[in-house]
Amino acid sequence: MNKKTVLLLAIAAMVLAGGYAWSEYSRGAAKASEMPVAATVTAESLMEAFTNDEASATARYVGASEQVVQVKGTIRSMDPVGADRTNVILETGNDLAGVVCEFANSDLGADWRSGSSVTINGFCTGMLLDVVMVRCTAVEL
Repeated sequence: MNKKTVLLLAIAAMVLAGGYAWSEYSRGAAKASEMPVAATVTAESLMEAFTNDEASATARYVGASEQVVQVKGTIRSMDPVGADRTNVILETGNDLAGVVCEFANSDLGADWRSGSSVTINGFCTGMLLDVVMVRCTAVEL
């Protein structure tokens, strides 16, 4: 091979590698609606699992890699967080703790209000004072 061919092949390889790197960099995080559900649970059961044995609940619902948890419950409140996010807090039977589900406003259920029964897919991050779910989406039944 002559030098010109080697140089062109090297340039082509760098362009392909750069394109792949850019696509991975700009891909973004997976949405809960795009992944299979790993566990289905009620808000009360999820809170109870974390309250009784946090290490076991973390292993099951947070896992070693991202997994979608489907939570069913009743909305206690909906609190705006900034211009484009809302936290939906689900009842757990504990007045001091709930399941906090963070939503992009575009992913909220259209007719959701306090007292509505809902089903939510999201990524559980564990328990602080509340069980926290992020990148949530509404499940239409």
